Amino acid sequence: MDTENKISVVEDEGQSGLLALKDYKETAKRFVAFLDIMGFKDRVARTPHKDLLDQLSDFITKVSRYIGQYDKNEIKLAQFSDSIVLFSNDDSRESLRIIANATREIMRTALSQDVPIPLKGAIALGEITCDFSKQLFFGQALIDAFLLEENTNYYGVLVHNSAEQAVIDFADPTAFKDIEAPLKGGNISHYELSWYIDPLSDFKLDDVKSALRKIRLTVSDYPRKYIDNTLNVISNNYK
Repeated sequence: MDTENKISVVEDEGQSGLLALKDYKETAKRFVAFLDIMGFKDRVARTPHKDLLDQLSDFITKVSRYIGQYDKNEIKLAQFSDSIVLFSNDDSRESLRIIANATREIMRTALSQDVPIPLKGAIALGEITCDFSKQLFFGQALIDAFLLEENTNYYGVLVHNSAEQAVIDFADPTAFKDIEAPLKGGNISHYELSWYIDPLSDFKLDDVKSALRKIRLTVSDYPRKYIDNTLNVISNNYK
């Protein structure tokens, strides 16, 4: 995704939304999670337009409904073509918890679809301007998350070094895990978001593997490397 392009913002209508926007800081140090739908161009080429529209609409509706559970000045959801972006309001521990939970739920929702939607992404931290009235979004952290996501070579969400100390201070091994992450340059140590398992969720590790098997039937050659790498991460780090 070209980070200079305009991003559409998913907002509920109504006066409450307008009031919440007044409290939202346009420019602040915040967490950003950048997620990319894998194989999107191939889906467009191979899937009838209406079928793909229905699939994506159902997915985005579920994601928007989940994000809507939070207060509007806690987290914002933006969507552009094949990319989903989450912005926190600040850099607090609570904001990290919220963006981690929201990103984790999006990853699970994507793979829970009848036609699983594989995602990969990254979380970064830094000063970002989010001017919703002008649909203007920019800041180094957004670029950092985008570039790390591009280099990620499996269906996971990695932590950029700008957010690593916050993750270490967060000190929750169930939320983040330090792994040897598959990147395009090789396996490199990074913290990742632990989205595969959650004792409070009905979505289990076997569900992840089942979704990956479905995705395998739709791709050949190098795209299967993402599946193999994801399974290796699960095998090496999660039981």
